[in-house]
Amino acid sequence: MKADAGPVRADTNVMNKVGDKEQSLFQICVILRERLVKVPGFDTFLQEEEMGADEDTDPVTLLWRMFRRGYPLVALYNVLRPDKPVQVANVSAMSSEIKKGKAMTFKFIYALIHDLQFKIEDCFIILDLYGDDTTGFVKVTKTVTRMLDLLVEQGIIQDTRRLGDEPAHVKRSQRQHIVDELVTTERTYVQQLELLQAYQVQCQKTGVVPGDVVHQIFLNLNALLDFQRRFLIRVEQINAMPEDEQNWGKLFILYDDAFKIYEPYITNQKQCEETVMREFEHLRMAGGSPELQGIVANPSTLYSFFMKPFQRLTKYPLLLNELYKKGDFNEDLRADLLRGKECAQAVLTRTNAAMDREDRVAAVQELKGRVEDWKGHRVEAFGELLLFGSFTVIKSDTGPGKDSEREVCQDVSECLHGLALTTTSIMFISSSRSCSVVKTLIPQKQRTR
Repeated sequence: MKADAGPVRADTNVMNKVGDKEQSLFQICVILRERLVKVPGFDTFLQEEEMGADEDTDPVTLLWRMFRRGYPLVALYNVLRPDKPVQVANVSAMSSEIKKGKAMTFKFIYALIHDLQFKIEDCFIILDLYGDDTTGFVKVTKTVTRMLDLLVEQGIIQDTRRLGDEPAHVKRSQRQHIVDELVTTERTYVQQLELLQAYQVQCQKTGVVPGDVVHQIFLNLNALLDFQRRFLIRVEQINAMPEDEQNWGKLFILYDDAFKIYEPYITNQKQCEETVMREFEHLRMAGGSPELQGIVANPSTLYSFFMKPFQRLTKYPLLLNELYKKGDFNEDLRADLLRGKECAQAVLTRTNAAMDREDRVAAVQELKGRVEDWKGHRVEAFGELLLFGSFTVIKSDTGPGKDSEREVCQDVSECLHGLALTTTSIMFISSSRSCSVVKTLIPQKQRTR
């Protein structure tokens, strides 16, 4: 499966759903910050965190660091004026700031469950806040958002959330159209990965397939989603800058190595497809929300979701090329766009190479099972498989003349199944009933050693 994968038929609305701007973690944190400023006494926590941050620190990182201190969460809870405010005196003597923060966070969660009657599954856990996975921090933002909603209900703060985006009729330049496509499709892609992760959790919760099957299908989806959320944060951060400061090429240059997270996922696509087709009747029984049920409407719809990462990788070079040609950037930014496009294309090249490598490994394993007589050769000594397939064989054993060297060996080619080129030999594999090695040709350098 190469970079020109064909279109996927959309059987349900879930396939065509455009990402919601306010579901982006970046936008969630922007809105949270605006609301938290209105909480009595909370602006002090925000100012302290912002004063110690770098200029390019994004709002997600700012809020994450602030909540890890623990005290801001307790202060937020106490603003509700509960019957039993959370006390902080008994943890102030702890030497470690991390321990203090975790102790205060535990008190906050305990109060939510026992005093405000939050369900356990609606709260985050300590690891969600102090771990390094954005999926955990998303749970933290949901809990804090719910707390702010309670403050609005009680009339303690006003609801300052923005309503909708800027008017759609505003005329935009070509650059703005392309950037909007990049940002919007990136949000959509991340939300599709989030939906796929939710389906993975649903499969694990219901046990419709064994754990090893879940791994064969989803592999490193969690790590991929975490990376892509962080990438989207950067995309949103650049999009919020003035146009003349937006360096889209540099973004892809900086993330060149990080995109290697895609390689294991994409090389697993063949096994994923086979497993999905084999286990589909079980997978469709996972249930869940209407959206989750929509992605298992049929096997092709489900598998198309697993193809989203590969399809997204093919889109990046195209978008950067459009920006390079039509973006009207200055020479420095154009140079970075060109380098960024090369990096994005290199990511695609690496993933294609990784897929080819997996195919060759699978071919060797298949060959081991098919060949009965290796004529005394050890497969392990052949080296890495470099090439395999069906080829025309040229006969050269009747003399030194040019004509005989170019003659097609009909008697061999008729029974030949394929050719496998390794680092130490060229093997001609017969498709006869005995299925044995016909001939092994060692390259000249190997013979003279």
